Amino acid sequence: MSDLLEIQPGEHGLVRVFTLDLALDEAEALLENDAAALKSMTGATAIDPDHIDLFDMNDLGGLPLADYLAEGHGIPEDELAPHRAQLDRVKGRVIVLRSAAFEGLGQTLRVTRPLRWIATFGEPRDQVPLEKLRSETATGAVADPPVEVAPAGPRPRPGWIVGGVVALVALALLVWALR
Repeated sequence: MSDLLEIQPGEHGLVRVFTLDLALDEAEALLENDAAALKSMTGATAIDPDHIDLFDMNDLGGLPLADYLAEGHGIPEDELAPHRAQLDRVKGRVIVLRSAAFEGLGQTLRVTRPLRWIATFGEPRDQVPLEKLRSETATGAVADPPVEVAPAGPRPRPGWIVGGVVALVALALLVWALR
C-alpha cells in the first residue's frame, strides 16, 4: 500500500517528516547522486538533497523528535501538539524534507515501504511589525526630484569650431595663392 503526497508548484514553508525502515548506511545511499535512489523510490521528478535531513534518532542523544522539530525547524508547539505522542515514539531513521527540496516543482510523491509519512508541518513565518518611524530625520516631506531642462538644440563642439576656422583660413590662402 502507498500514500500519495501532492507537492504544489511553488510550495514553500512546509516540513514533511518520514520514518525510514532501513539501516543508516542504506538510508544514506538514498541521498547520493542528487538523491537518485530517493527519487526512484518516491517517483519524484526533483529532490534536492541539500534540503533533506536524514538521521538516526539515537544520534539526537535522547532528544524527542517533536523537540527536534521545534528547536531545529521552528515548528510551533500548537502544530506539534496533536502529533507529539506519535513523534516521540519514533525510533530508527528519520527523513525531514523541507519544501525547498522540491525545487518549486509540482509533483506527486508515492510513499511506500520502507518510507512512511508521519506528518507535514508549517514552518513559522516571521511577522515584521510595521510601525511608524520615530526618528526626526524620518519625518518631513520628500522633495520633488529636480527637473532637468533639455538644451535648446545641439551645441557645437569646440573641436568643430577650431576645425571650421582652420578650413576657412586654408580656403582663404588657397584663393589668395591662385590669384
